Amino acid sequence: MPASVKKRFAVSLASNALRAGMSFLAGLLVARGLGPEDYGRLMFLLGSFVSIKSLLDLGTSNAFYTFISQAKRPLRYYSFYLAWLAAQFVATATAVALLLPDALVRQAWVGEHRALILLAFTASFLQQQLWQTVNQIGEASRKTIRVQVLNLALAVVYLAGAYALTALAALSIRAVLLLLIAQYIAAVMAAFKVLGPSEAGEEEGRETLSGMLKKYRDYCAPLALLSVAAFLYDFADKWMLQRFGGAIQQGFYQVSYQFASISVLATASILNIFWKETAEAVRRKDMARVERLFRKVSRSLYFFGALLSGFLIPWSGEIVRVFLGGNYASAVSVLALMFLYPVHQALGQIATTLLLAVEKTRQYFYISLAVMLFSFPAAYFLLAPPAWAVPGLGLGAIGLALKMVLVNIVSVNLILWVIAKNCGWDYEWFYQAAGLALAVGLGAAVKFLAEGVFQGLVGGGALPSFLLSALLYAGGAGAALRAMPWLAGLSREELLAYLKRGGKD
Repeated sequence: MPASVKKRFAVSLASNALRAGMSFLAGLLVARGLGPEDYGRLMFLLGSFVSIKSLLDLGTSNAFYTFISQAKRPLRYYSFYLAWLAAQFVATATAVALLLPDALVRQAWVGEHRALILLAFTASFLQQQLWQTVNQIGEASRKTIRVQVLNLALAVVYLAGAYALTALAALSIRAVLLLLIAQYIAAVMAAFKVLGPSEAGEEEGRETLSGMLKKYRDYCAPLALLSVAAFLYDFADKWMLQRFGGAIQQGFYQVSYQFASISVLATASILNIFWKETAEAVRRKDMARVERLFRKVSRSLYFFGALLSGFLIPWSGEIVRVFLGGNYASAVSVLALMFLYPVHQALGQIATTLLLAVEKTRQYFYISLAVMLFSFPAAYFLLAPPAWAVPGLGLGAIGLALKMVLVNIVSVNLILWVIAKNCGWDYEWFYQAAGLALAVGLGAAVKFLAEGVFQGLVGGGALPSFLLSALLYAGGAGAALRAMPWLAGLSREELLAYLKRGGKD
């Protein structure tokens, strides 16, 4: 990768690490302060509108970022897209506030009040749609450092706000939603100053509105129906867990998902950069660079995610006890399962990004639709009560976690197979099985050694055992990488050259 890409990735990774740490602490304050039931309600409300975002978006956010990544665009190009976002906001807010019947609102949001639902929509829209657009504009202009400064400032504000609400005994679902709304409004206003104006290229500046709409239509046509299916898929999971398992099970699942998201830290750091560089390389018809980027990024991120999850899985019980307390004791098994989810999620995000960056939206549509059609009955079977007319297993949060992990593995490998077929590459899967088995096995082994063999030497207790386990794990992972560099997408020569330079590249 060129030095500019490496520098942007390094800045993005460092910023995301700091931001993830602060967001993690803020999430713990909110989860502990609200308790499993209210935390489950909060996350269901926010998550329901993340699902609705798919319905409203129709694939336009993917098209927008792909097109602004390919070349510079005039200011009016951004204005049209922002007008589209404003139309989505007004239409949804009007429907929630005035148009939807009370009975439908009670059923869809499982008894929540309309005013609280409207607050959740506003917070979700600002976070998931408007702020995502700000990030895309910054990344497309290669202003990664400025984008990450803004994101870091957001994390600081949220942590300070969550702490203040907790200290003042004012923490509630409503207070958290108002905090999110206020901070994202302030961040968007600051972004106009921090990111600065966008310059248009000469050719792109003459693009007509009709030509722009045609490009969006061609790109989004296969994604429009998929947006409807994605809404049903995502919302159904959350709704069935809330309806069949209740808010407490929703809380167990959502807090486990938050912990598991630590493993996709590196993916979040590289994803937009990878999309930008791939889209630009495709436009130049430099497919050799596309292949090089994809293989290195996908394998290295998968291996990193597997290592992090493999270390954390054996410590799930201690993590719940120390960070969440006794109210979340039943979430241990859910957390252990969910630590497996982000490993393939990272790989899937990179693979999906490649399909979208090369504008293979029709193939993405067929794959995603097939996965969703399989996922819905699987979720129902795992979540529905045994006493229902069409019985299920009634597994609650554990059932949804199991479904997410298994469906994710299948769907990701299906996408990888299609990419390999399209590009004439070899379909490779063994690095997945080998990397994950190595990470999980090594994690269990070092925990056993730290607790069973060395615990007496360091005075006992969970913290000394954890620290010793981390040291042993790091050594074992380093030895495994040196012996099998292909697990991270490296050749032995590349790894040795990197180590010879002391990691400076």
